[in-house]
Amino acid sequence: MTTMSQAVDHRLLAPRGMDVIGERKLPPSTSLRVSAGQGIYREGQRAASIYQVQSGAVRVYRLMQNGHRHILSFYGPGEWFGLQDGHFHDDFAEAICESHVRSFSVAGSQMLPVSLLGIALSSLACANSRQLMIVRQSALERVAVFIQEMASRHFGASEFELMMSRADIADYLGLTVESVARAFTKLRTNGILRLQGRGQRYVRIVNSDGLAALCR
Repeated sequence: MTTMSQAVDHRLLAPRGMDVIGERKLPPSTSLRVSAGQGIYREGQRAASIYQVQSGAVRVYRLMQNGHRHILSFYGPGEWFGLQDGHFHDDFAEAICESHVRSFSVAGSQMLPVSLLGIALSSLACANSRQLMIVRQSALERVAVFIQEMASRHFGASEFELMMSRADIADYLGLTVESVARAFTKLRTNGILRLQGRGQRYVRIVNSDGLAALCR
């Protein structure tokens, strides 16, 4: 039988033995190249820095006691992550693809190039948006709202690349991979989206009104 302390010890281990860059001793401001799947920080690690994505994409997630991954948010170029309300991280951050991030120490007298309140409010808005997605009953509606969210984060563009996999999207929306795949297929066959490229990650919204109707 696994005890609670053993479960906690298991969660504190970096998933798949990944190298976690936040555990290295870094200068107050550092630009970092992060490989796909490489950890940036992990649960239980001291929260000494905040991070900005310069290129690529990052996922922030928690591991449940049953081992299930629960993705909290995705971050793209220009977006900030890693701010905690305590002294230790309660989640994991990992590069989705090869990325560049910049770390900024939150200790000492260093002037930060961003308002911590602004980061906190942005994180709260993202959490509220995600909660609205999760309460929707239909997998199709959840995926439609997700597409709208990604479009807004690309400044309303009708064409963009989804850096995350279908498995990432499923763990973000609380769905199975199969449900996500079926929802994308339905959006495509209904003439709302066009999907192209490797893994059909290039999205083009061809019926914005139809997409918006699913998001009401």
